[in-house]
Amino acid sequence: MDHSRATAIVEMDPLGHRLQYVRLLLERLPVAQRVLLVSRRVARSPEFAEYLAHTEADVVVLDADDHDAAVTEALVTATARGVGHLVVPDGDKAVRPLLAALLRESLTRARPRRPRVTVLLMRTALPGGSEAATVGMALKPVLVAALRRLPGVRVLFLTDAFGVVTRRRGFPGVTPVRDPVSPPAETPPRTTNGRARVGVLGVISARKNVPVLVRAATDCPEVDVVLAGRCEDDVRDFLATDPDVARLRAEGRLDVDDRLLDDAEFDAALRSVDVAAVLHDNDAPSGIVAEACARGVPVLGPDRGWVATVLAATGCGVPARVDDPAAVAASLGQLVADRARYVQAARQAGRSLGVQDFASRLVGDAQ
Repeated sequence: MDHSRATAIVEMDPLGHRLQYVRLLLERLPVAQRVLLVSRRVARSPEFAEYLAHTEADVVVLDADDHDAAVTEALVTATARGVGHLVVPDGDKAVRPLLAALLRESLTRARPRRPRVTVLLMRTALPGGSEAATVGMALKPVLVAALRRLPGVRVLFLTDAFGVVTRRRGFPGVTPVRDPVSPPAETPPRTTNGRARVGVLGVISARKNVPVLVRAATDCPEVDVVLAGRCEDDVRDFLATDPDVARLRAEGRLDVDDRLLDDAEFDAALRSVDVAAVLHDNDAPSGIVAEACARGVPVLGPDRGWVATVLAATGCGVPARVDDPAAVAASLGQLVADRARYVQAARQAGRSLGVQDFASRLVGDAQ
């Protein structure tokens, strides 16, 4: 391998869409120029087996267990190998250790030439928004500004798949990169037969507000609830103990598929629902909204935050107060009553989706 032309991609966390992003980047590169640096947690994960086990690359499993130490080790490893470009697609937790490592490296006189570095921020929320404020949230703009001043370093931020949001408060000059979604083959809309299947998909954690959707569904007898994806323990506990869950099960109105879904299974699950429920108001792009639009599936979303901005811009769904089951039920009723309109808006929005912007800006020609 000519390492000077190689690109090393770093990933420490297997959850969510992360390893799908990594696969997209690796597939954009010639096989001889692919280096993958991962933590042991990633290498041993079912997500790695699903998304990366059959993708050719020079895979290096890092020794460090601590995230900060692993980021530093990744930089040292890439530098020692003479890699030309180091890409951190899940870069939020890497900003501080990368900045520290690069500053230390700049003070070392006899040092090998380090690679160019590209960092993608997936979370750019600041205090005062829809998420609870943290110290790290407040410090990130300062650290990012310092990192961007270093030679050979680029910092980008992940925007929604539609490119609705093009700048972020606190991060002036940081270039947006569209969330990558490959539109599948278009299919005719589902026939509902007077009922509506409302789905929560992907990794299903407490922030996805499953209890609120369950409460709303108990007041909407024409609605069935679908949970498709691996549930976290707190969600499993809720499903095992909640009386409204038991009622929906008894009425045949709750379908739970609690496991990691492969691409084909996820596609089938999303196509099987009439509405995708995205009832979390974190100020970040949502892959589920884009995946739903790619299949012409309307979205039930929050009334604030990034998803609400996308719903307003595309018309692909209806917002609701995510902490209010009655409000969720009302918005769900609006979606079901005028579903054809929202299906058309979702399909129209879906036509702008793709993976080109993501791949080209991180590892391709759009440098």
